[in-house]
Amino acid sequence: MTFYVRRFCQLFLLLLGVYALTIQLLAAETTSQKGLLWKIEKLGVEPSYLLGTIHSEDPRITQLPPIIEQHFTQARSVTLEILLNFSNAMSSLTSLYLKSPQSLDKLIDKEDYTQIVETLREHGMPEEAVKRLKPWATMMLISMPKSKSGEFLDLLLYQNAQKLKKPVYGLETTKEQEQVFESLSINEQIILLKETLKYLKDMPTIFDEMHKLYLERDLTAILAFSNDYMRTDEHQVLVDKFMKRLVDDRNLRMLERMQARLKEGNAFIAVGALHLPGDKGLLKLLETRGYHVSPIY
Repeated sequence: MTFYVRRFCQLFLLLLGVYALTIQLLAAETTSQKGLLWKIEKLGVEPSYLLGTIHSEDPRITQLPPIIEQHFTQARSVTLEILLNFSNAMSSLTSLYLKSPQSLDKLIDKEDYTQIVETLREHGMPEEAVKRLKPWATMMLISMPKSKSGEFLDLLLYQNAQKLKKPVYGLETTKEQEQVFESLSINEQIILLKETLKYLKDMPTIFDEMHKLYLERDLTAILAFSNDYMRTDEHQVLVDKFMKRLVDDRNLRMLERMQARLKEGNAFIAVGALHLPGDKGLLKLLETRGYHVSPIY
């Protein structure tokens, strides 16, 4: 897989993971939930395992601890949010761009546009390409840390599963993930883009803190930290609607689609850590389906 294909695969996962954490406005947790790898058990079925990931190239994160490596290697199948293959990457490209004659510089004010152009120039994107981006795609790109290797955790899991010749499944399609953003009007996308721009200078600090909390395996602390950012009385209704689509609605879809793998048993499932905790998170949803979940790392 080329660097550019990896980069476009990274777009969706980073926004659906890292960006979701930075804009998180879900209700505060009352029960502490710690752990990245969870055992999923039900009577009469071989246990499966659910890993909460963060979409990062940090070697402290991409180098799996032995217990996670063991369950990954021994698993019957591997399931990710989406299949990180060439076909999915290419099918996503056209969705990023506005239809002519629309252009980003005509949709937002000059100061914001200039800031975006300068930011994305550092990512190697020329202004002609920036000008064609949809507001939601722009929001995605400026939220991303600079890529060095393109080898983020989810992609490495996908590649390693292929090397081990394991069946690999996706819980969603790229079209379904795109629809989270496409369902927003242009004006709504612009509002969220402006909210993201407010915190652009803080992104390195945000990423560092999220990595720290992730390495501490503290899901509750990640949510609490996220609650400190992107609060807005002015656009609360819009942000809540967006977060419902980005997290809660997708949790329900993922829950349904992982059932086939859970019934087979010994499945290794990896999704963004944000999808695990909370009353509407996958851990709680699995319990309502009669599964026992317990942290093992």
